[in-house]
Amino acid sequence: MGLSAAELAAALAIIARRRADSEAVLDCPRCGAAGLRVADRSARPHAEWYQLSCAACGLEETIHIPLGPPASGGLD
Repeated sequence: MGLSAAELAAALAIIARRRADSEAVLDCPRCGAAGLRVADRSARPHAEWYQLSCAACGLEETIHIPLGPPASGGLD
């Protein structure tokens, strides 16, 4: 079962928190238990991929965040 819209929004906030503090204790977006594991499996500059795992509720979910194409040149 995939993440609901509310769980996805929470997961994106969790990913942003992890980017800001790699040592932060993260809560599961589904059950709220502390100890969510977030593994960065990104293929930059094309996309970001994060694997979320929760031992408490069994959540195993991958979040894909596409990145825009590289900018070509500046405006004249």
